[in-house]
Amino acid sequence: MKYTKYFFIAALASSTLFSCKPETCAELGETTDKVKGMGGTWELTTFIQQDPNNPVLEQRDLSEFYVVEGITPMQIELNVDSLTYHVTNTVGRNFFGNTGTWALDDYVAPSSITLMNANDTIELFLGSMVLPQSENMSFEMHRVCSSDQFKNVIYKFNFKRI
Repeated sequence: MKYTKYFFIAALASSTLFSCKPETCAELGETTDKVKGMGGTWELTTFIQQDPNNPVLEQRDLSEFYVVEGITPMQIELNVDSLTYHVTNTVGRNFFGNTGTWALDDYVAPSSITLMNANDTIELFLGSMVLPQSENMSFEMHRVCSSDQFKNVIYKFNFKRI
């Protein structure tokens, strides 16, 4: 009988404590337009190559081949009205083609951007969500063998908004 009394008091106290829920104070607001976030002109700041087959996942910073003092680095302009892109490149290899169209895999929560030009379709995996106020954009390009989808190399591009 003695334990039943304590159990009843504990059950009553816990139900009173955990039954109260805080009231919502405000609305979260409108969702951010991810397409507008991607739009603008982006300038390459770093270029990194990674070997995904190396047990230590070695990375090599090859930015010096793309970012040379006195020369404008690679720039990519993403137009949000026409969903087109244009690349300006003076040093280093242009992996993306000079011009084409682009699309996000999901317009609410994108994880990749696809660049389509006359010669190729390139899928780039976003490093993070890019919002209209974001100053940086990063993505990875996975190069694979066409026969078995074996990853050979991962290229990591980091851009800043200009």
